[in-house]
Amino acid sequence: MAVSLERFNRIIDISFSGSATRYVGSSLNQIGFTRSILCPRRGIKPDIQINGTLGADGNLWALHIMIKNFYYDLRSEPYSKIKLRVGYANKPITIEANITNMYQQTPGPDGTTVIECIYGSATKQWLDTMVNLNYEKDTSLSVIIEAIKNKLNAVDKKMGVKADRLKLEEPLQFEGSAREALAHLEQRFQGSHLQTFMRGDILCAICPTEGDFVQQHILQYLSAPPQQNPGDSQGTWTTQITAPWMPEVMPGDEIAIPSQTYIRNNQLVGAGSKLQRLHVVKMSFHFGTRGSINQMTCDGYIVR
Repeated sequence: MAVSLERFNRIIDISFSGSATRYVGSSLNQIGFTRSILCPRRGIKPDIQINGTLGADGNLWALHIMIKNFYYDLRSEPYSKIKLRVGYANKPITIEANITNMYQQTPGPDGTTVIECIYGSATKQWLDTMVNLNYEKDTSLSVIIEAIKNKLNAVDKKMGVKADRLKLEEPLQFEGSAREALAHLEQRFQGSHLQTFMRGDILCAICPTEGDFVQQHILQYLSAPPQQNPGDSQGTWTTQITAPWMPEVMPGDEIAIPSQTYIRNNQLVGAGSKLQRLHVVKMSFHFGTRGSINQMTCDGYIVR
């Protein structure tokens, strides 16, 4: 597989932050603290790996970071947040997450420190916030999503063109958690394959089989030919692709695969007609600063 040189210069910069109430002199004060691990752009890099499972199906977006030979005793401070600049040195992305657990697999300087995270700071509100929805027939889905977004204190909302046109065919009365409310809306509009999910601090609602997506990306490299699967009762086909990780790809995005990618990677002349665009429903990835660990697996709908 031909891979351009920048794909070998992989980085994972990590910043931890947290706060605690402590005595300063004779009074209690809220003290904040931070710590960082930076990857050099040249030379020997620390041995860091990150893997994640991201889905647009209501599941939490989980990240695991593993650091070998890590000498800092992070457990001495109650770090609660982590910020990652991860990807390739010429174009990294920033990911912010909440730390849920941190431990060392093998105690000692040669052990591996494991950090378990949940992507996005609105996750707790998404799980716990109660909403009360009461809307008449013909109410726009956009109005309902806006109300849930405000309850979650989400930064913004992202509506696909098709999803923005959806309206209630029957009155809606619902009381429960925001997560349950979004699942209920997906059931209401299952004929349009509506998907609602938190993308970091942004609440998204899209209809991927009808052309909605958050962003589009061009895939230049494949690790194996796509695996196509029979569709559902409505004739919607799905597929799975594996490729070097593109950090900017998230569930809800569209991946466009040029025919040159098939020819370059799999010697399949003319195979581009088999699959040109994929709406990503869920993905997993494994990425490291050393060795050959660099792959993503994306599942989604084929756009015909």
